[in-house]
Amino acid sequence: MRAACALLLALLMLPAAALAKTITARGEGAASCSAWTQEHENKTSRRPVQDSWILGYVNAAAAMLELPGVDDVSASFRNRDLVTWIDDYCGTNPDKPLILAADALMRYLARRATGADQTDGPKTFDP
Repeated sequence: MRAACALLLALLMLPAAALAKTITARGEGAASCSAWTQEHENKTSRRPVQDSWILGYVNAAAAMLELPGVDDVSASFRNRDLVTWIDDYCGTNPDKPLILAADALMRYLARRATGADQTDGPKTFDP
């Protein structure tokens, strides 16, 4: 069991590109980060749909993670914090699909929850 946990933690520390897993993005996950940014800057009716998609992704991914001593990697963050993180990521990665932004967020949360990421940013946390 310890070996499996160590392997999971090691995989979470790898950059997303190193895993090279193909995932079919559904719904808002298929949209580009530039679409996310545009909808959020313009405060369109699509914004809450995008936010809900991200929060649903966080819920599902957090529920599937099994990290020793960690129940929910997102528990210490408000929904607004998670959305702001995606805002920051998409602002610097406009050509990436939203699903990659969500994946990067979960990797960050996992590293932070396990103590592998010791950075504390200003008001938002660093993508």
